[in-house]
Amino acid sequence: MKLLKHMFSFLSTIVLICIVGFLLIAAPLVVGYKPVMVLSGSMEPAFHVGSIIYYKQAAFADIQEGDPITFYVGDDGTMVTHRVIKINEQTQEFMTQGDANETPDPAPVSYGRVAGKAASFCIPYAGYYVSYGRKAPVIVLMAAILVMNIVMDSLYPNEKDKKQIE
Repeated sequence: MKLLKHMFSFLSTIVLICIVGFLLIAAPLVVGYKPVMVLSGSMEPAFHVGSIIYYKQAAFADIQEGDPITFYVGDDGTMVTHRVIKINEQTQEFMTQGDANETPDPAPVSYGRVAGKAASFCIPYAGYYVSYGRKAPVIVLMAAILVMNIVMDSLYPNEKDKKQIE
């Protein structure tokens, strides 16, 4: 039983480290940045596939040529992050292009479809971490490990814990 208790204690430590990782990835939400995972290589080398990038709502006047923007394409909520290559002040539209793409995007992006201006920083590979950690079986497994650790601690307290109880 002692070995099993140590195993759940060790696994619980790993789960808690994973939870702290999720909280750190979500921390920019506090200051208005929203995370999004990079799914394609169109913005290589600035943003690698699997990275988490952050965007924040921005006024039209705050978006300049050269800025990466995150915008909605279609009506299904799909988002794309590409760099602004030209701005039409009159129509409030942006011409965009992925850094790795040879040609500009076929249609201009109206300001109304812009979710925000992308931050210049990203967290490489964190998108894979978040994507995996959001799966129901992973969440259930992590919760089960924490619960089992609590059960094992209550059933088999440490010698130090026994002395404190007495």
